[in-house]
Amino acid sequence: MQKVIGVIGPIAAGKDSVATYLQDKLKINSYQISSELKDLAKEKGIPITRKNLINLSRELVSTHGDDYLARRILNNNAEELLIIVGMRQVGQIDYLRANYSMALIGIDATPKARFERVKSRQKTGDPITFESFLEIERKDDGESVQKVSDCMKQVDYLIQNDGSTESLYLKVEEIISKEKLI
Repeated sequence: MQKVIGVIGPIAAGKDSVATYLQDKLKINSYQISSELKDLAKEKGIPITRKNLINLSRELVSTHGDDYLARRILNNNAEELLIIVGMRQVGQIDYLRANYSMALIGIDATPKARFERVKSRQKTGDPITFESFLEIERKDDGESVQKVSDCMKQVDYLIQNDGSTESLYLKVEEIISKEKLI
């Protein structure tokens, strides 16, 4: 049975760092839910903005169900083991658990630590004040189809990522061992 390592968490918690580490360590592919959504937006000629992606996500959920992006990724990939990053809808997790062997890793950090990461990465569209960061996070978890906090309640492993990169990777190594991935 195909195995999926899911990596979820709020903005700037360290999801991509964990996925990249797993990808390099296990020599497997990683797929982003957000990349799949952006690809669909491009196909439809929709400019890539936070608001447009939220609206497209709402449309996809109402038309195809909230598991659509996860299904789309898995339908296009037959690897025995792969990583899916950034599930933000419970239906995506439910679909993966029902149809695949899955280990779900939640990454979290304090809002202050995550905001500092947002500031340092200087990604287009990221909030520039702590208040705007908290507002985006509140909207993402309540007013859109994204429900990060509900998804985080379903994790098999929770990593608090407020320390060093080395500490984060040691925690990931423990999961690799428990899951017998090597």
